[in-house]
Amino acid sequence: MTETTPPTKNILRQYLNRLTNLSASNRMLYMSRLIGSQSMDLHSLSQLMGEKSFAIIEALIAEKKKAICPLVDARMASANEASQKLKQLQRLDHFLFDEHGSHDLHVGWPFVRGKFSDGTTVRCPLLLFPVEICRNEHEWILQPRSDLKISLNKSFLLAYAHYHQWVIPEELMDEDFEEIDRDSTVFRTSIYQMMQKARLEVHFNADNFQDELVSFQSFTRPEFDQQHETGRLKLFPEACLGIFPRAGSYLVPDYLYLLEHHMTSVEALLEPRHPKEQSIVKEENMHTVFPMDAWQEHALKQVKTGQSIVVQGPPGTGKSQLISNLVTDAMANGKRVLVVCQKRAALDVVYDRLKTQRLHPYLGLVHDFVEDRKKIFEQIAHQISRIDEYKLLNHQLDTVLLDRTFYKASRNITAIEEDLQEFKNALYDEKECGVSIKQLYLTSSIERPFINLKQEYTQWPATIHEGFLHSLKRYCHYASSLDTADHPWKLRKSFASYVPSDKKKLTDALKEVPLQFVRIYEPVRQLIGINLSWEDCERLSERKEIIQEMLNLIDSPERFTYFRQMLNESSEDTSALWLSNIERVITECYQAPGPEVSVASAHLGQFQEALTRSMKARRSIWGMIRWELFSKDKILITRALVSNALQNDKQGFLILEQKLDNRLNLEHNLSKLKEKKWLVDLPSSYELLDFQHWSQDQLRAIEAKNLFQSLRELVHTLGTPLQNLESWRNYFLTMYEFITRIQEIKTEWLRFLTASQISKCLSTSDYIVHATHQLSNDFDALIEFDKMQEALSVNEQKLIFRLHEFADTWDYDTVEGLFKNSIALAWIDHIETKHPVLSIVSSGKLNLMEQELRSHLHQKQKLSSEIVHLRIRERIIENLEYNRSNNRVTFRDLDHQVTKKRKIWPLRKVLSEFEDDVFRLLPCWLASPESVSAIFPMRQMFDLVIFDEASQCFAEHGIPAACRGRQIMVAGDRQQLKPGDLYQVRFQEETDDTPDLEVESLLDLCSRYLPQTSLRWHYRSESIPLIHFSNKHFYQGQLTLLPHRKTFLTSSPPIQFVKVDGTWSNQQNDVEAKMITRLVMDSVNGQPEKSVGVVTFNAAQQTLIIDYLEAALAAEQMSWPENLFVKNIENVQGDERDIILFSIGYAPDEDGKVRAQFGSLNRVGGENRLNVAITRARHKIIVVSSLWPQEWALDNVRNHGPRLLKLFLQYAQQVSDGNPEAGAYPPEIAAGNASLKNALIALASHERIEYNTQTLPHVDITMTYGQTPLAILLTDDNEYSDSISPKERHATLPALLEAKEWKYHACYSRNYWSNPEKLRMEIFKLGNL
Repeated sequence: MTETTPPTKNILRQYLNRLTNLSASNRMLYMSRLIGSQSMDLHSLSQLMGEKSFAIIEALIAEKKKAICPLVDARMASANEASQKLKQLQRLDHFLFDEHGSHDLHVGWPFVRGKFSDGTTVRCPLLLFPVEICRNEHEWILQPRSDLKISLNKSFLLAYAHYHQWVIPEELMDEDFEEIDRDSTVFRTSIYQMMQKARLEVHFNADNFQDELVSFQSFTRPEFDQQHETGRLKLFPEACLGIFPRAGSYLVPDYLYLLEHHMTSVEALLEPRHPKEQSIVKEENMHTVFPMDAWQEHALKQVKTGQSIVVQGPPGTGKSQLISNLVTDAMANGKRVLVVCQKRAALDVVYDRLKTQRLHPYLGLVHDFVEDRKKIFEQIAHQISRIDEYKLLNHQLDTVLLDRTFYKASRNITAIEEDLQEFKNALYDEKECGVSIKQLYLTSSIERPFINLKQEYTQWPATIHEGFLHSLKRYCHYASSLDTADHPWKLRKSFASYVPSDKKKLTDALKEVPLQFVRIYEPVRQLIGINLSWEDCERLSERKEIIQEMLNLIDSPERFTYFRQMLNESSEDTSALWLSNIERVITECYQAPGPEVSVASAHLGQFQEALTRSMKARRSIWGMIRWELFSKDKILITRALVSNALQNDKQGFLILEQKLDNRLNLEHNLSKLKEKKWLVDLPSSYELLDFQHWSQDQLRAIEAKNLFQSLRELVHTLGTPLQNLESWRNYFLTMYEFITRIQEIKTEWLRFLTASQISKCLSTSDYIVHATHQLSNDFDALIEFDKMQEALSVNEQKLIFRLHEFADTWDYDTVEGLFKNSIALAWIDHIETKHPVLSIVSSGKLNLMEQELRSHLHQKQKLSSEIVHLRIRERIIENLEYNRSNNRVTFRDLDHQVTKKRKIWPLRKVLSEFEDDVFRLLPCWLASPESVSAIFPMRQMFDLVIFDEASQCFAEHGIPAACRGRQIMVAGDRQQLKPGDLYQVRFQEETDDTPDLEVESLLDLCSRYLPQTSLRWHYRSESIPLIHFSNKHFYQGQLTLLPHRKTFLTSSPPIQFVKVDGTWSNQQNDVEAKMITRLVMDSVNGQPEKSVGVVTFNAAQQTLIIDYLEAALAAEQMSWPENLFVKNIENVQGDERDIILFSIGYAPDEDGKVRAQFGSLNRVGGENRLNVAITRARHKIIVVSSLWPQEWALDNVRNHGPRLLKLFLQYAQQVSDGNPEAGAYPPEIAAGNASLKNALIALASHERIEYNTQTLPHVDITMTYGQTPLAILLTDDNEYSDSISPKERHATLPALLEAKEWKYHACYSRNYWSNPEKLRMEIFKLGNL
């Protein structure tokens, strides 16, 4: 607990004080006078039926009904006055029962008067007799309620115990007086004895034994203090018929328990009291039998994860639907669930909704814990009787198939949802390139020019686009004038580092270039005898090393001779490769054993033949002898063997054969060399070294010749002296020196000029003049341009070059468009490769997935009802115990207690003793906070406690119920009614300045500690104008309503403003009441199927209208229609009707003055009452007003309520007058990113069709023809992006559109990008064009 958190015990004690109301503001403790229409003096009925008033008390004690007053008696004004009061009390009793489900009409008798020990004043009934007021044709009848018992005033007992340190006997709190004799005297004696036994010190004086009542005297506070002593209490025979609420007292023991057990903090009271369940809720784990929109499902999933949450549910957003689904899901999962609400109607809505799914046997609905006990016991007994039936149902073969089918449908839903979510995530994911692919689709086109950036696109994410585009724009601006083909400074040295003084240096450099060149070149020209242009000099300068290399190659007269010999030969003939190959082959001829060189070349053929014959002859011994003795070849061969130092044996002959082969090969290749005329001075000897020297010289000469030819190709005028080596070398040495000098001076020139500029200075006569002029004009621009270029990265410079090369222009719009389109297409390729799911919108797969999703959801919803029944029955029949006789033991004792006829246990005792058994049979209970405390023990009996209409529940009333659950869900609407009590003032202390004590409602208290979620889809109103005002002024336009298409086809406005000339008198407007009556009767007779509600702004006008309606219905012999109500603005929350009529009431008085008296509407938060009232209509609102909106004077009004009422009346008049703008949906704030909506409007423009983006909330485009709506276009813009689940867009919304008879088409950015023409035709087809 933080330092700023007030001690919880103090807060709980404050809450307890509010409940016990131990102050004079509590009407159950202090009634200084009778309270308007809520009570009447029973003694005022004396003798109206010819009997004294005490006869009524005697009848009540005897539990008998009693006629108390004639309906009408022309002779007795007092009877008519009493009849009117009884009529008002009867209406109030019925109203309170409709509101809260409890009967609070009682006769209080006798009255305790006096002061507690601390001086607190007391005047209250001791006993409360529950009664109802009935009537027959002639008289009013007071009848004891058979379902309720006489009880002590528990608020008095609690107050007495508090101030007198008295312990209340338990039997006194539960006393129902059943065992007491019904004779009035004996009854009073028993009361006296009971008080004596309990030590309740209240003086029971003799007057109470007189069979008389006394009039109920009114006191002022000083009068009461003067007549009563402190610490003395006395009974008086006063009796009052009126509203005496009893329920709040049952909350007190719960607070005593909480105080005793030292709860640590309010937050600890509210937070979940069990471990959180899994964070991801699987589809198969949700058992919801009613349709859900995405916001309802989101809230349900939060609850299923174990969170306690607050659900803000504006009017008509499906809070009851959500609660019903939470109940079915909890029951299916074996949980106990409690639904708590102080309004009977809200509990009935949930109960009736669950009843449509046949789930009511498992629900315990308690409006009045005493009155409903019999019904609950009968229900429990009936459940027990059905156990065998449940066993039979659950053991059928279909149950296994049901489980499997449900699971399969759920898994299919999950799989489709995952794919659709993957598509959506990929569509909006910005992590890849800084923008979503949706934006890339909308800003690019494969039909527009683009360059291939597949290698570069990763360097250009969208996050740096803006900076680059800014640079590109500046670049294009300068380049358009400075980077043109005719600009003399297009190719230049960078100006980025130049200062103003450098302009003159540049000018001087331009002029100096031709002068210096002539000065250096002229002597050289005379020496070498040729004319060289600057380009020649440049080319020679670039080949300076070639000259030096050529001179190095030709360094001897022999090589010069070889060079000169081959100079005129073509490169193909003088092939160094060919010569090198010949050299290699010849060198191989000298490898061991080398060539035979003693035989002359001319005799090689003869020698080869002789060697062949000799080797053949020596193959045999006789052949060898014959060769030695007679062969003519012996001498020739022997000479060769000797010359080659070989033995005359077989080995010698083989070696000689090899040497001869080498010699023949050598001669062959030498003959090839001799054939080439450009090869001269071939060595005559057979020495390998001589040949190699010659070959290397020839190769160097060839290399020099090739170098020279390359120079000649560059400089066509290049000649060369070939007389001798010396003149040749001097020629090229001179040229080399000249080139070196040119390079030196060029270095100076290149400080300011480029080579091309130098060339133009030397070759183009007017270039210097042009360059000087442009330099004067563009010097500063060139500096700025070059600074900007240097700031660009290498990749940016390359990209700009490619863009310009493709676009062939420096127009920025063109270049920018090319860049954006190119980079977008490259990223699209990348992202679609990574996320192939993006193509489902174009392939048609998405449509199939949507159909399958809707089919599976429909199947699952149908199965869910059976699954819920199955799961509940499983829990009922599991682990049943039987005795030896096979009689069921489980539920046996419970069955006995709920079916016995005498000594019937209270509901609380049954629940305490048979908790598990009861909750197996009835896992869900619905009750008010007071009933919860009355029947459920103060422990965590429930897994989930759900509060409905929590904005109307006092925080102190809701805390005890919340403590009975391990988890809570609090539903309400902070913009609707705050808590209120019709019959007592709420106790406040001056110290209530801590936040937890300053908030009034349970909704506000829980909102301080629990996470909140909201419901957004509005389903009640059929047309937008009915909810638009509330949506705009209370919910900031967050509500979504999709009206039925037929509402646009009717000429009747949904809001009708009826002006009458009424007068405000006695808090009533008779003219308006009569007009309301006429309008209601017109509807009842003309549209009986339409339900009607009338809302007034005070109770007096409400009463007047009821009187007129009753008279009108009686005149036509009609009973009050069940679907008609008349309520004031204080108690209309929770109701809805087809047609709502407002009687504004306020009008000029009889003097013509309009007084700014607005009652509860002018209180703090009064505007919430207006919000509730104007959101009750489903079909139409009719406003009956005696003032035009502009006649309302609100200068002295303190609070916001009346001002909003005036605005609403202005709005109602505008709608009534047919102003279409009045109910228009507020325009959407323009998004920063590209919009598919705008693209579609431009794409599908047609003279007969209007495309509106403001006609329907949260619908992208409405296609209209004049005022007739044709169809709806859905896009993947903000509405799709903001959808909280795939179901919302792909299943719920399409189903809703079809139910509302709207034609629609879902358009996606990828469709627009890939095939805009096809998309355009689909839109036209939708509009029947």
